Order: sequence, then C-alpha cells, then structure tokens
Amino acid sequence: MRMMWIEIAKYSDGKSLVKLASTCNWFNKVVTEECVWKYACLCDLGIPDPGDVSFKWKNIYASAFDGTHSYLFRQHEKHIEWFRVGAFFLESPAAVLTGKLTFPRRIEDTIEKMLEFSGLCEITNIKTGIWIADLQLLHCPVCGLNSCDGTMLVLDARHFELFLSQGYQNGSWNFREVGSHEIKGVVDVASGAIIDLEHLKDAATAEIFKTETWFGKGNDLLPEAKTTLHAVAVNTNKLVHNDGLKVKFHIMRAGTGTVEPIVAIRISQHLL
Repeated sequence: MRMMWIEIAKYSDGKSLVKLASTCNWFNKVVTEECVWKYACLCDLGIPDPGDVSFKWKNIYASAFDGTHSYLFRQHEKHIEWFRVGAFFLESPAAVLTGKLTFPRRIEDTIEKMLEFSGLCEITNIKTGIWIADLQLLHCPVCGLNSCDGTMLVLDARHFELFLSQGYQNGSWNFREVGSHEIKGVVDVASGAIIDLEHLKDAATAEIFKTETWFGKGNDLLPEAKTTLHAVAVNTNKLVHNDGLKVKFHIMRAGTGTVEPIVAIRISQHLL
C-alpha cells in the first residue's frame, strides 16, 4: 500500500503534496520520500532529470518555489519588483549572453569582438544542470538615489541549488562584471537572453529569436518572457525617451577565485 501511494504521489505538484501530508501521519511519511519531491520539482519546473544533486529534493523544491529571489539575500534596498520567468537546462558548460534578440550570423573569435559587433558575450565553465530565471526591477544605479524614478531591468538566472550553498548564503560568493555593451540611439525595447552555446542553432532555440510570436503587442507595457529547453529570454516594450541602452553581463562563481564553475548570471539594462 505504501509503495502504491508513493507512486501516486510522484504525479502530484508541490501544493498537492503539502495538502496530502497534512491529512494524517501516515501520508506525511509517504510525502517525505525523496523520490516524491524529486518528481514534484522536475514536474513543476518542466525540466528533465539532471542526475545527481548535492541537496535533498525537498529542500531544492522549497528554495525554488517559496517566493525567495536573489535580491532578498543582498541589495534588497535597491529592489522594486520581480516575477518568475521559468526554468531551462544548461547541458553544456558554455553559454551565449545577449542584450538584443537578433540571431547571430557567426560567433566572433573573442569576447571583445562579440561585444563590439554583436552585443554578445560567451562564457564558459558554467555549472551544468537546471537553471531558474527571474526578471528583476531595480532602482537605477546611475545616481544611487532610492528617490529616483529611474529603473533597471535584470535578467537574473541561477543554478537551482545556489540558494542552498553555504558560500552563497554567507555572502562570500559575489558577482563580477565580464562585459558590457551600449546600444546607441533611441531604443524602443529592452531584451536579454541566455542560451546554451551547443544548442544555439537548435530549432527550439530559434523560437527565442522569432520575437513577433512572443513580444507584447501595441501598448502592452508588461514584460514578456520566453523559455525553451536550453534558453531563456525576456523583453520589455515601450521604453521612455532615451539616448540608448547600457547592457552589462555579470557572473558569480562557486568560490572566491577565477576557476570555480559559474553558478549565477545577470544581464542588466538601464537607459542612457
């Protein structure tokens, strides 16, 4: 009987499991099985099994769905609003970051050339597996005044185990800038994307660049987002009058050095 209910519970989402666990002690024990929370997490994220993990699946589920976001840990005074974009899978340790959604004809030889000609930034030594993406709205960092009406958008992505890592929790892991790019002239939209480099030319990834299918229409001011198995992208329409857009790329490593794997990525954008 117990094994049968465990198999049934595997097909339930997290909210249903919490309700089931509250009915009686017997069901509470059923719900504590690791495999139950593993399937709930993968189902609710819509992502394949990543293989071995470093933490209990129940804790991973909680860190993904308890409403926590990265700016609650640090810089909360700059934070205004956020929404969950979704999850994607970085299968290879290399990714392309971009601040504009035009499909690149070729990948340049160096980061400097990519930034100059395409607004792209390639990063390597990424921790593979499931990544979770949020869109954050912050006070603009140019003047540093919380009273300023200026805002900045950040595509904020993290490895799904990041919030449970001690180095992240105690603040010893920090972001550093790896590139920036300016889009000259008046811009109407602000976009950003993170794409698994090995899957850049996949048919599913190409949907990211078909902006007419998912960008907001007309006077729709709400941000839009698109996820595929190996990529995530966001876009905001109808920007206020400007002279261009400043895009910055930041990464966080799982340590204080320069060789540890990348566990978090941010693409920030503010108007010039």
